[in-house]
Amino acid sequence: MAAGLGFSSLAQASVTKGTEQKEQINGRVNLAVIGVGMGCADLRGALTNPWVHCVGLCDVNKERLNQQIEAFKKDFPDQTKEIKAYTDFREVLKSKEVDGVIIATPDHWHPYIFLEALKAGKAIYVEKPVGNSIAECNAMMDAQKKYKGVVTCGLWQTSQRYFEQAKEILKTGVLGDVYKVQIWLCQSTMPRAGAPDSNPPATLDYDMWLGPAPERPFNQNRFRGWRGFWDYGGGQQTDWGVHWIDSAFDGLKILGLSNREYPEAVFSTAYKDPKSFNETPSCQTTIFQYKNFHIEWAQQVAYLYNRNQGVAWIGDKATLVCNREGYELIPEKNRNGELMTDRAQLVGKFEDGGIPAHTTDWCKCILNKSSDTHCPIEKGAFATILAHMANISFRTGTRVVYDPNTRKFVDNPKADAYLSKTYRSPWKFPTV
Repeated sequence: MAAGLGFSSLAQASVTKGTEQKEQINGRVNLAVIGVGMGCADLRGALTNPWVHCVGLCDVNKERLNQQIEAFKKDFPDQTKEIKAYTDFREVLKSKEVDGVIIATPDHWHPYIFLEALKAGKAIYVEKPVGNSIAECNAMMDAQKKYKGVVTCGLWQTSQRYFEQAKEILKTGVLGDVYKVQIWLCQSTMPRAGAPDSNPPATLDYDMWLGPAPERPFNQNRFRGWRGFWDYGGGQQTDWGVHWIDSAFDGLKILGLSNREYPEAVFSTAYKDPKSFNETPSCQTTIFQYKNFHIEWAQQVAYLYNRNQGVAWIGDKATLVCNREGYELIPEKNRNGELMTDRAQLVGKFEDGGIPAHTTDWCKCILNKSSDTHCPIEKGAFATILAHMANISFRTGTRVVYDPNTRKFVDNPKADAYLSKTYRSPWKFPTV
């Protein structure tokens, strides 16, 4: 549904874009997935192209691995004829048949596998957040500079048609003076239930799942809800938050306000019900402070702009709201009560086409041996580092200022203590 005056043609262009015929591609790309959770959604996006094939799935959970292999054989029979099952990512990286790998393990595994994949000459699609610490993000950028692989990050909103169309609206200057960006996710703050420690399932290689993370007894709720524990993830601030930070800066770059410079300071406060089993907060507010604007991340219950997630660029003439269901241009009124611009709105299917567009771009870059992907590691690492800055501010109860040149916080030893992770033997922190 598109509505408006001056922007209705833009909205209609966005509607018709998805109906264009696919271009003809000469060549073949062989992919493997390491971590068959979100990685399988990414793979399905890539397999919308008949010239992309899956030659391997890898996971430490054999039951889930076998289920996914059968599902892909059924849904993409012509593109999975050579598919193999792996339980150790190192075997995937040894395979000469594999051109590119999708790294979609829990966050604490991303950096190590990323470096090993670069060394093996594989193209990489790494899920967000790219690393589970700031130091890991820096190590990944260093590795890319050395090995110059074909890398993209799973921040696919940058390729999605609603966000592409929103950027076209931002180019017109219709918002006027943009002084604030809001990004948010709405969900319940109800405490998450715990579970007793137990033996891991026979089909799961739990020691390999832990990998470089500290050794802990198996717990079903910790295993399934790993994003809620600092050893493996950073809660919603680094999960959904990284998506929205990235989208906020896509728009700010169009507006000429920022080319992804680090903020002057970050402040974050949060709440977690003391009865909740997880460690990360269920409600969090973060301010990313810049000279002429600021960004506010809100993880809360109440919707903003009648939407449960999204980004809003706020100007003195209008606000542009965009999420995975479309966009809306909301005009301000002048002193005479007159609208300062036309209204415009596009409502479409949830997440329509974003992952296929993003993975297709990466696969084309593999064919062309081009590192110019939609989301290179520097872009993904920037959004991830800002999210980690927010969590570190919350965990230390301090205002944090990060210096990318020294790769440390300014006069804040409490925050510096959270910059890196200690890897469990025999795994070693990825260094170039």
